[in-house]
Amino acid sequence: MPLFPRHPQGDKPPRQDPAEVARQRREEIIRQERDQELLEAGMLPSGAQRRLAEIGQGGPDKLAFTSDLAADEAGLLRRHGFAPLALVTGSAMYRISYAYASAFHDTEVAELSGAYMEATRLAVERLRMEAKTLGAHGVVGVRYDLVRHEWADGTVEVQVIGTAVSGPTKPTGGPWLSDLSGQEWWALYRAGYEPVTLAYGHCTWFVLTTQGDIWNEGNPQNIELRHFSQAMGQCRTRAANRMRQMARDTGSIGVVGVHVARRLDEVHLAGAEQYGVSEETEHHNLTLSLIGTAIRIRSDAPDKVRGTTMVLSLRDGRLQPIESESEAAFE
Repeated sequence: MPLFPRHPQGDKPPRQDPAEVARQRREEIIRQERDQELLEAGMLPSGAQRRLAEIGQGGPDKLAFTSDLAADEAGLLRRHGFAPLALVTGSAMYRISYAYASAFHDTEVAELSGAYMEATRLAVERLRMEAKTLGAHGVVGVRYDLVRHEWADGTVEVQVIGTAVSGPTKPTGGPWLSDLSGQEWWALYRAGYEPVTLAYGHCTWFVLTTQGDIWNEGNPQNIELRHFSQAMGQCRTRAANRMRQMARDTGSIGVVGVHVARRLDEVHLAGAEQYGVSEETEHHNLTLSLIGTAIRIRSDAPDKVRGTTMVLSLRDGRLQPIESESEAAFE
C-alpha cells in the first residue's frame, strides 16, 4: 500500500499545453523587459509596485505590518507617535568591466570606487522610493550589505533593508533614512536631532608590492608593515571625505553611527620573463566602505536635553537608553 497518493497517470507529471507554456514565457519576457525600462527610468519594478500598493490599500488599523524591529524598538516608536508600516528594500547589482591601476606606485582604482558608489546610490534610492510610495515618514534600522558573488566575478551587489515608519504628521520632504536602532533613534529624537539620510563613502586602493614588502614578509622580527598602514590611511581618508561631502550636500551637521567595512583582495600580475619563465607577483586591492546616518537639528528641538540612563539588557547584552532610573525594567 503506497504511503503517498499517486497521480492517476502514474509517476509522470501532467503534460502541459505547449501553447500555454509558450504564452507564459512570452508574458515573462514582456514583464522583464518592462521592469528593465522602469529601472532605467528611475522607477520601481512592477512586482515592488504591486506589493507596495497592496500594503497601502489597508489603513493603519487594518494593516498587518512586517518589521525587523525588536519589541522594545517598536514600543519606543509608538511612544512618540510613530508606527511601523512595512519592510522596504533596495538592491543593485553592478558589473565592473575594466579597472586600471599604476604599475609603478600605489593609486586609487577610480573605476572600482565609482562602481561601489553608484551601486550604493541605486540601492539607497530604491529603498527611499519604496518608503515614499508608502507615504512613510522615514526608515529606521537600515541594514547595509555589500556582496561579492563567486559565480559572478567582476560584479558587486549592494543590499539595503529597513522598516518604513509613519509619523504623527505628514513628512515635509522625502522620507529620511537611518541605520540607527530604535533606541538610538529615540535618544537622538529626545535630544532634538532628526535623521536626514544615509551618508556613505567608498574607496578602492591598489597596493603595489615592493621589494621592501617582500623583505618584511621574511623578517623574523615583529615590525609594522608601514606600506599597508599608509595605504589604509589613504583609503580611509578618501572614503571619509566622500561621506562628509554627502552629508554637507544634504544640509546635515554630522554623521553618527558610522560602520566600517574592509576588504582586501589579492591581485596576481605577471612580470617580465626571466630564463623563459614569467614571474608572477602578488599585489593587493584594498576596499574600504563607510556608512552612517547624517543628522540635523529639528526646528522644534528642546532648549534643554534630559539626561539618559543606560541600562544593560539581559536579553541581548545591549545598552539601552531610558529617561529616568524609575523606568528601568529588568528582563
